[in-house]
Amino acid sequence: MKRKTTLSILAALVLLTASAMQAQVTVSTYAGSIRGYQNGSLLEAKFTNLEALFFNGNDLYVSDYNNNAIRIITPDGMVNILALVNRPIQMTLADDMLYVIQGESSHNQNRINRVSMKTGAVTLMYEYGVYNHSKGLCSDADGNLYVSEDHSVYKIITATGERILFAGGGGTTFGFVDGTGSEARFMWPGHMVIDTSGNIYMAEGGNHAVRKITPTGVVTTVAGGTEGNVDGIGTAASFNVPHGITIGPDGHLYVSDMASHTIRKITLPEGVVTTIAGIAGTIGNDNGSGSNATFRVPHGLAFDAFGNLYVADQGNYQIRKISFAPTSVSTAASDKEYHLTAQEGEIGISLSCKMHVQVYSLVGASIYDGTLAAGSHQIPAKQGIFMVKVNGTTEKVVVK
Repeated sequence: MKRKTTLSILAALVLLTASAMQAQVTVSTYAGSIRGYQNGSLLEAKFTNLEALFFNGNDLYVSDYNNNAIRIITPDGMVNILALVNRPIQMTLADDMLYVIQGESSHNQNRINRVSMKTGAVTLMYEYGVYNHSKGLCSDADGNLYVSEDHSVYKIITATGERILFAGGGGTTFGFVDGTGSEARFMWPGHMVIDTSGNIYMAEGGNHAVRKITPTGVVTTVAGGTEGNVDGIGTAASFNVPHGITIGPDGHLYVSDMASHTIRKITLPEGVVTTIAGIAGTIGNDNGSGSNATFRVPHGLAFDAFGNLYVADQGNYQIRKISFAPTSVSTAASDKEYHLTAQEGEIGISLSCKMHVQVYSLVGASIYDGTLAAGSHQIPAKQGIFMVKVNGTTEKVVVK
């Protein structure tokens, strides 16, 4: 019991350090205005149901799902059409060609298209087969593709067109099981991303989890596994239909938590999950600091060469930009506009303005999660150690 308690405290301190050292986050509108289909400058352009984003150099490729188009945003800030593809979903690069999942309104009979990034010419890859409910697509260093279908992941050997079941039970078999190859079980995989070592990371909406698949097909759970929006470590954290996923220049994972309307970060290999932008359960289109910004059903994610994160904000028909500026613990503490106290059976908090407050136990159990008005408040809490997160800054409180 003593060892378990010690490990829990160490885990909480890891989470506290990750939150406290989080870079200062600023959210802005990068492109798009209202729903529509229009090229032009960044804020003149119009999109409809953005699905995925992909950078190649300084060019940003956009899956404009309901407009049946792959759009391209060039460094001069102009939005144009690269190619017409029926309901495009996730994209990936292989052999200097852009591959994209072609969707259907019924979510069945999905196929893979190859698009020339020079001419926009589209080739339907019949030899790669037909897929159902496909959302995820990525490619390895050899140019082979990995595509999700229903509750599994298939590998396509592009040189031969051979399709191999890589992980999952195949067909409509679903579940939530770690294991190797066909022993593993998934439920409605979302977007996928692959690292330089060939490990695939998947945002798995049906199981509210982020999974890892090694090059040999070994499947493990990185974080999550229950529905919610609690920050924490590994499976102590929770998600609400994670969908988009990418790897940042820092080597960590970034996930769009679609039904929570937030952007989450997962450190590797520790699995520390923090919310970097958005307010869980709050729909909106507000720019500003990460803790004050709001999204509406965020989907695809992509980093540019300068370390900025771009979000396909599907419900707002816009591409949002998240910029990071390093901060320190001392700066965060000196600028805070709140005060915490711990009394018997409660945590007291005084706020100078309306702020988002989260309280959770050392093991990640949520005690309180909501927005409080300016003034003094009391949050009931039993005896123990708690983490209090106010507008992105986390502190430890001991209730006696």
